[in-house]
Amino acid sequence: MNKQTDFSGIFYPSEPEEINAVLNSYKQDIKIDYKSKAIIVPHAGYAYSGHAAMAGFQYLEPAENIFVIAPSHHMSFNNIALPEYTFFETPLGNIEVNNRLIKEIAEKFPCTIDNEPFDKEHSIEVQLPFLQNLFYPQRQSAVDFVKNLKKMGRKFKLVPILTGNCDYRLISDLIATYWENSSFVISSDLSHYYPHQECRQIDTYTATIIETGKIGFLENAQACGVVGIKGLVDFANNNDCTMIRAEMYNSGDISDDKERVVGYGSWFLYTDTRNDFIEKYCSNYVLEAAQASILSAINGEEYIPHNIPTVLTEFGASFVTLKYDGQLRGCIGSIFPTKPLILDIIDNAKNAAFQDTRFEPLTPEELDKLQVSVSILSSIERIEFKDERDLLSKIYPHGIILIERDKRAVYLPVVWEQLPDKEIFLNSLKEKAGLPPEYFSRTLEAYKFDALYISQSEAD
Repeated sequence: MNKQTDFSGIFYPSEPEEINAVLNSYKQDIKIDYKSKAIIVPHAGYAYSGHAAMAGFQYLEPAENIFVIAPSHHMSFNNIALPEYTFFETPLGNIEVNNRLIKEIAEKFPCTIDNEPFDKEHSIEVQLPFLQNLFYPQRQSAVDFVKNLKKMGRKFKLVPILTGNCDYRLISDLIATYWENSSFVISSDLSHYYPHQECRQIDTYTATIIETGKIGFLENAQACGVVGIKGLVDFANNNDCTMIRAEMYNSGDISDDKERVVGYGSWFLYTDTRNDFIEKYCSNYVLEAAQASILSAINGEEYIPHNIPTVLTEFGASFVTLKYDGQLRGCIGSIFPTKPLILDIIDNAKNAAFQDTRFEPLTPEELDKLQVSVSILSSIERIEFKDERDLLSKIYPHGIILIERDKRAVYLPVVWEQLPDKEIFLNSLKEKAGLPPEYFSRTLEAYKFDALYISQSEAD
């Protein structure tokens, strides 16, 4: 039995040529060669969410099985629902369902085997043409056809799953169980029917939760596919992975309706930290943005960055350090993320050049010998300690923030190069905070963080 299309000609075009033309128009010239086994993408009409969805799909790694995990919008049931269909149809052709794997899942996980929840449900159907467009060969020359077959291997099989009243850990366990031979598409829009600016605020908060892994703060109203999102982020947390943003906007950015908008975002799972991703793919951009911010300010202009890597639109904290002829010339930074990382870097670069009260403002004559470096902070973690000896055992090799009531100071991890002795490091940090070096109290707070350090020599 085949699952026929319900939404072709409504959510997306009904003609194959038109579908491919529309989807191809959404593709970006991505310079990053990373492919991910798991993505989060929206499922609205292509005119609204297609660009955001393709931004995520372009990172998806082909696999023998592709799970599409989506929310049920019309039926209520417990746990997850799996179909008995043999194929899912779209105007681009049929996609085979892996019925053997569905039977295996039904034996291992609490679920319902029923076709009815999939009837008139768009959250899976709208994702399928993206998979076909990217992974099935389109009309082309015989030579290109053969080349693409060799590149892609055999066609994937589909594992469609709808979530009902479900614990997100079921999804996390499901992903972990089938991770080796599968890729995963988590289907979800973000907030629904808020005014344009309020939607932006809510979705920015949701994005920060996804990107920092703090899924305890994620509520049902923030995303219709919240179960799938929490399941994937939980899997990422358990395996030291990170969710990297690919795109985010809302329907108000597309249409004239700003009163009741829907948010769309896409992310892909990266098998390391965000800072590792930035170091590998965005180091040159980060350093050039910091340098351009200073140069623009020297010329009395405001620097406006272009073609920003999406990962740098995530909230983040940074420090910018300036050296002139090898000597410190300015250093300004942020401890906590309060704005998109790229804006934080640009602001801190300008402030390090002109607002560090320890130095006179930078002059044009100093630009030739000016060295710029950027430190991007990781998330901050509180250090629990019993006494000073215990604290000393936990500070190396991290950046450290020391807080005593209204006094505070921070040292970046790079300071260990100048102060390698733990006791000297800590005493110096106390003095920087305005405390005596021998000071200690039960109200003293300490926090640690790591940092990505990008300097001119490393980015070249």
